[in-house]
Amino acid sequence: MKKLMWIGFIALAGCTDFFEVTPYNAVKEDEFYKNREDLNAAAIGMYQSLTKEVHKFLLWGDARADMVTTGQPEPDPYVNEFVLNNVTVNNPHTDYSGIYRTIARCNRQLERVYDVMAVDDKILDRDAGAFYGEALLLRAYCYYLLVRTFDRFPIIRSDYAEEIRFVNEQGDTVSRATAALTVHEIRGLYQFPEDKQEVWLMIYNDVLTVLGILPLNYQWDRNSLPAQQRYGRMSQATANTFATELALWLGEYQSASAFANSPITNNNHGLGTSGNWINQFTGSYASQHSMFLLGYQYEKSFETNRLQEFTSQVPADGGRYHLKPVSHVINTIFFQEEGDIRTSFSYKVIGQDTVIWKYIGTDNVLSMRPPYQSNASWQLYRSADAYLFKALADLMLNDYSSAFNFLNMVREARGLLPLLPEEIDYTNKPFMLAQLFNERAREFAFEGKRWYDLMLWSELSGENKLAPHVAAKYPPGTHERVEEKLRFEQNWFIPVDPLLWK
Repeated sequence: MKKLMWIGFIALAGCTDFFEVTPYNAVKEDEFYKNREDLNAAAIGMYQSLTKEVHKFLLWGDARADMVTTGQPEPDPYVNEFVLNNVTVNNPHTDYSGIYRTIARCNRQLERVYDVMAVDDKILDRDAGAFYGEALLLRAYCYYLLVRTFDRFPIIRSDYAEEIRFVNEQGDTVSRATAALTVHEIRGLYQFPEDKQEVWLMIYNDVLTVLGILPLNYQWDRNSLPAQQRYGRMSQATANTFATELALWLGEYQSASAFANSPITNNNHGLGTSGNWINQFTGSYASQHSMFLLGYQYEKSFETNRLQEFTSQVPADGGRYHLKPVSHVINTIFFQEEGDIRTSFSYKVIGQDTVIWKYIGTDNVLSMRPPYQSNASWQLYRSADAYLFKALADLMLNDYSSAFNFLNMVREARGLLPLLPEEIDYTNKPFMLAQLFNERAREFAFEGKRWYDLMLWSELSGENKLAPHVAAKYPPGTHERVEEKLRFEQNWFIPVDPLLWK
């Protein structure tokens, strides 16, 4: 089977249910994908498997970085592996099957949209294109999570529900039912990229494709979407912000700056004010601040996440205090500037404990969520992303005034005084990179972004910023060991059990 060649990209299940094959477990294929309502239901279903993974995103993007450590005196060993930057291949929190379930559902949607359009004359071209673009963009985001996090993973770009075609060892094109394949045949058909640059370009090209498809008005089902869907589904503003970030990674700074203009000028989004900043975490769904989030509805359907378990120090609330802020790092990053709403809500000191407050607090004082009701939204993109990415892109283009102005816009929206040009060396690029990434640290603390921001900072500066910043949270002895390990970029990625893909 090692000689098998691909016709397209195909997704296959291994000897377990690693990939799901239906949008909903109880839905039969011949009873679904008949009309626009089915497409819309399948679209919503694409996001569901990701909502169960947010505690992993917190581990991948924050527990490994400089702002987070373990809260327990005797920490959970698997959580502690992330904090210590010593993740082993058998750690259950490295399981990315939830991401591939979403990829599988996106692939199914991509291959069914135009079939449904053919049998439902109520679906316009713009409707079909929007459903297609949404699935393509969500799949691209899934691969974006994978390419920055893992050292090895397969690329799957086609549906696999009924049958596949491949060239066998005799050179014949064979069509086989997926269910009839052996385990060895399945493993032989996995497609791995030659290098990660191939994946980056695939993601970027998919996002650029989407920019010309998704509508600006959230009406691809010809109805104004409710807040739950407006901010909980992919949108044109999300696509442009995503494209901005990708362009930064790829060194396309002029494109990055241009992409950022659209979400910044979009009337459905804005930086808001310091007074309403916390609403995006205390409510089930946010408005204006958010572009794309994973939301939960405890009151209607008991949807929850594990963030309360991971961050609360109160056992009666379901808290296991797995993760907490690193006090000396937090104090350095936040500067304790007067008026910053993020200082009083992102984290808190309660008694002897320092806690991540974003997912357990209902105000910026001391009110906490009821026991076992962790339905705080997980934010994937917010308006501030676009503003700070715009600042980074313009800084890399040597447009120092623009970068400085966008930095100040975010600061003022969070209750801080603007920085004054006569008091800050805003034409010093290394200094301004530090200012902007520190601002991102304050804005997006504990939202699964810090590790990746340190990677991007390293990319933009040409210096390894990740190693010294991450090492700073450890005591002497451990500090030196971790910094030496992270000097090598191959150690920035989480390993995957090689037996999974053997």
